[in-house]
Amino acid sequence: MNKVSFALTCPCCSGLLNVCEGDTHTVCPSCSSSLLLSNAVRKCVLPSRKSSIDVLRSIRRKLQSINPHGTESAKVSRPILYYVPFWHCSAQVNGFLLGVEPVFREIEIPVCGDSGAVPSGYTISARKKIKTRAGSSAVEREIQIFGCVNISGADLQPLGIPSLSADSQLSIQGLDIQRDTLPDGLEVLEDEASRDGIFVDPIVSLVEARAQTEKYFRRLGSGAGFGLEEKWEYIIVSGHREMLVYYPLWVTDFRFDGRTFQIVVDGRSGEVLRGRFPSSNKDKKILTIAMAVFWAGLLPIFADLVLSGELNYRSFSENQSSCIAVIYLIVAGLAYGTCRLLRILSDLKGKGSEVIV
Repeated sequence: MNKVSFALTCPCCSGLLNVCEGDTHTVCPSCSSSLLLSNAVRKCVLPSRKSSIDVLRSIRRKLQSINPHGTESAKVSRPILYYVPFWHCSAQVNGFLLGVEPVFREIEIPVCGDSGAVPSGYTISARKKIKTRAGSSAVEREIQIFGCVNISGADLQPLGIPSLSADSQLSIQGLDIQRDTLPDGLEVLEDEASRDGIFVDPIVSLVEARAQTEKYFRRLGSGAGFGLEEKWEYIIVSGHREMLVYYPLWVTDFRFDGRTFQIVVDGRSGEVLRGRFPSSNKDKKILTIAMAVFWAGLLPIFADLVLSGELNYRSFSENQSSCIAVIYLIVAGLAYGTCRLLRILSDLKGKGSEVIV
């Protein structure tokens, strides 16, 4: 991936500086001066708790549970540790909201029925509460919200992991990092070269992350007007603070039966997040056996009906008729459907089926 950088000039020699998102210091390529960047975004990392051996064991266990016969023949490649970026943004929402809110009142109405009949012949009358609109009233609400939101700094869709953004703030199942929380164990990242693994540079800039954060918090502030028929709002998002967090993901693949399967493992928990695994074809075998048992029980019944003459009947014109033609049509239809099903199963066996995690 290409680095996202912006140009600054060195105060010593006026040479151009290439500064990446999240850098707190840099070295001038012209005069070799060491420079400290003010107002820089802090970079942190969540170190991986699992080693490559732990990752291989997790993949073996998953493969054993899905396809027990494919564990020995599968050739797993060496896992590679990637640190993927997330923008952790916090902000404060202040403002006020004016609107019109409907007013309801509760009234009781009598309800009669025979479900509560007594031996004397009288019925018991019950009362039920209902709401009716009584008018509307003016509402003024103050908005004060402070919170955090996580924005994906890189596109993880090729790995099967959805991105976090202002328009998609669903939780990512399996990951410790969620839409508005960070796990414990953050460490300040000063030098990427001092740590094992590949650090993925963010393709979402700080400006874009800040714009998505403001959009998300404005939507939260507008939610304070839920239930109002008419509203007018004034919202200010301020106090922006950002941090670039790198999250560990192990990526590997294995070959089985001439096909390649990619697996993504969480570096924190060691669980398989996303991946494709070869199926054991157990369901296909069960379906084939079921069709064989079906025909083994059905053919003797059809043969007995045809030979016994029970299908013969006398029509309205007193002529002798038979339903054998109808039976033949039913058998032919069932046979055609079975042939089509067996052909589909044969094609799937040739292509190989997969289990998506």
